[in-house]
Order: sequence, then structure tokens, then C-alpha cells
Amino acid sequence: MRNAVALCFVVGAVAASATVSAHHGYAGFFDPKDRTVAVEGDLVGLVYGNPHVVMTIRSADSSVYTVTWQAARWVERQAHVTKSTFRVGDHLIIVGAPSRDPASHDVTRVREVRRPADGWSWRDSGEFRRPGA
Repeated sequence: MRNAVALCFVVGAVAASATVSAHHGYAGFFDPKDRTVAVEGDLVGLVYGNPHVVMTIRSADSSVYTVTWQAARWVERQAHVTKSTFRVGDHLIIVGAPSRDPASHDVTRVREVRRPADGWSWRDSGEFRRPGA
């Protein structure tokens, strides 16, 4: 019986760690210190929830980008962004790490967000390579 309980515990721990590792895996994206992109367009969707804040941006050429920011709680505390900071229709410029897949329009590890209409901006204090640099 003890062995069965121990085995269940080990299997559960391994499964949980695999899930956490997969959830926070950035292998499919460039490191922001090596490469970033700037996505500019209108906010057409915003999911402010668990596990991350996800923004959908439509660029001038009608390409649609999915930008995955941090966890909502982190975004509130560190970037001082709340559910009411952005509204669908806002024109935004977002700098983050692009996918390694050239066909993908996914961006993560956000380093900068700007809203030119009113001059609002947030910038990560960590190092990152500016787009085009």
C-alpha cells in the first residue's frame, strides 16, 4: 500500500511539473535580448484573465496578431494596467518576442506597449533588443 501511495505521489509530481514546464516554455519564441518585433495596429480583442492577458491586434495590412502578455495579476502590479486601461479600437504599438515560426503571428514576452493617441506607455525595465537593431 505504501508503495502505491508513493508511486501515485511521484506520478502526480512529474505530471504537474511537465504541465508547468510546458505552460512557461518559450522555446518556440526568440529571446527578447536577441530579437523583438513591433506590432502596430488596432486592438480587436482583449482577454484579461487567467493565465495571461491576451491581446488581438489587427495591423494596417489586416494581419491579425496574438500578443500574450504576463499573468493578469503581474500586469496589474508591475505595469499598472487594469481591465479598463485598454479598449477595443485602441491603436497600440507592442514590442515583444516573435515566434520562431515565420508563418506565425504570435508574440510573447512583451517588453513595451504604447498608445500614441494619448501618449500612454509602459516599458519593461529589463534589457531587450529594439526592433530593427
